[in-house]
Amino acid sequence: MRRLTLALVLAVAATVAAAGCAAHTMTLPANFVPFDKPGAGPYIVRGVSADGVVAGLRTQENRKEATLDFWAEAVKNELVEGRGYKFQAAEDIRAAGGQAGRLLSFTSESSGVDFTYLVALYVLPDTIILAEAGGKTDALKPKLADIKKALATVK
Repeated sequence: MRRLTLALVLAVAATVAAAGCAAHTMTLPANFVPFDKPGAGPYIVRGVSADGVVAGLRTQENRKEATLDFWAEAVKNELVEGRGYKFQAAEDIRAAGGQAGRLLSFTSESSGVDFTYLVALYVLPDTIILAEAGGKTDALKPKLADIKKALATVK
């Protein structure tokens, strides 16, 4: 059951909670260009850098009113155990809207290329807000400070 619930949170094709879609925003990192219409697919906003790093914001219903600690651990478990990512770090983060959150960072390797994935989780009683960024580590690393700032602009 836990895997099924977590799969719903992490699925890129998950349906955005209608009530949360218009209520939340995020400013893209510097030099990122939006590439979807706002609200297209599961993302409220999504953009890309010239070298392929992607950042976006989406929401998911928090059906069981689970806590930030629960979701941070669930995401970590799914990405490490279920998808083969390597956990790098977790740090507390605060959204521009004042909500406490957790920034998790992961790495993976495919065909000799290293990738980095960051997800900032903000959990409200009925909504999980996921501000994400990912791409080739060599491209993401020089943008890391701007990306972290962007992931904290969530309102």
